[in-house]
Amino acid sequence: MRRAQGAVEYLFMVAAVLIIVAIVVRYLRNAASSAGETISSGVTELSKELSEQLSSATG
Repeated sequence: MRRAQGAVEYLFMVAAVLIIVAIVVRYLRNAASSAGETISSGVTELSKELSEQLSSATG
Protein backbone atom coordinates (compact mmCIF):
# COMPACT_ATOMS: atom_id res chain seq x y z
CA MET A 1 0.00 0.00 0.00
CA ARG A 2 2.88 2.38 0.76
CA ARG A 3 4.36 1.89 -2.71
CA ALA A 4 1.07 2.84 -4.34
CA GLN A 5 0.91 6.04 -2.32
CA GLY A 6 4.48 6.90 -3.32
CA ALA A 7 3.69 6.26 -6.98
CA VAL A 8 0.61 8.47 -6.86
CA GLU A 9 2.55 11.26 -5.15
CA TYR A 10 5.26 10.97 -7.81
CA LEU A 11 2.70 11.21 -10.61
CA PHE A 12 1.14 14.29 -9.00
CA MET A 13 4.56 15.92 -8.74
CA VAL A 14 5.30 15.15 -12.41
CA ALA A 15 1.91 16.57 -13.41
CA ALA A 16 2.54 19.73 -11.39
CA VAL A 17 5.95 20.21 -13.02
CA LEU A 18 4.47 19.74 -16.49
CA ILE A 19 1.76 22.31 -15.76
CA ILE A 20 4.36 24.82 -14.53
CA VAL A 21 6.52 24.21 -17.60
CA ALA A 22 3.50 24.72 -19.89
CA ILE A 23 2.68 28.02 -18.18
CA VAL A 24 6.27 29.24 -18.49
CA VAL A 25 6.47 28.27 -22.16
CA ARG A 26 3.20 30.07 -22.90
CA TYR A 27 4.42 33.19 -21.07
CA LEU A 28 7.72 33.19 -22.95
CA ARG A 29 6.00 32.74 -26.32
CA ASN A 30 3.68 35.67 -25.59
CA ALA A 31 6.59 37.82 -24.43
CA ALA A 32 8.60 36.97 -27.55
CA SER A 33 5.64 37.76 -29.79
CA SER A 34 5.13 41.10 -28.07
CA ALA A 35 8.83 41.94 -28.36
CA GLY A 36 8.79 41.03 -32.04
CA GLU A 37 5.86 43.32 -32.70
CA THR A 38 7.56 46.17 -30.81
CA ILE A 39 10.79 45.72 -32.76
CA SER A 40 8.91 45.54 -36.06
CA SER A 41 7.00 48.75 -35.40
CA GLY A 42 10.21 50.48 -34.27
CA VAL A 43 12.03 49.45 -37.44
CA THR A 44 9.12 50.66 -39.57
CA GLU A 45 9.05 54.01 -37.77
CA LEU A 46 12.82 54.39 -38.01
CA SER A 47 12.78 53.53 -41.71
CA LYS A 48 10.06 56.08 -42.34
CA GLU A 49 11.94 58.79 -40.43
CA LEU A 50 15.18 58.00 -42.26
CA SER A 51 13.40 58.14 -45.61
CA GLU A 52 11.91 61.53 -44.74
CA GLN A 53 15.29 62.86 -43.64
CA LEU A 54 16.99 61.64 -46.80
CA SER A 55 14.32 63.07 -49.07
CA SER A 56 14.45 66.47 -47.35
CA ALA A 57 18.26 66.54 -47.53
CA THR A 58 18.37 65.71 -51.25
CA GLY A 59 15.29 67.62 -52.34
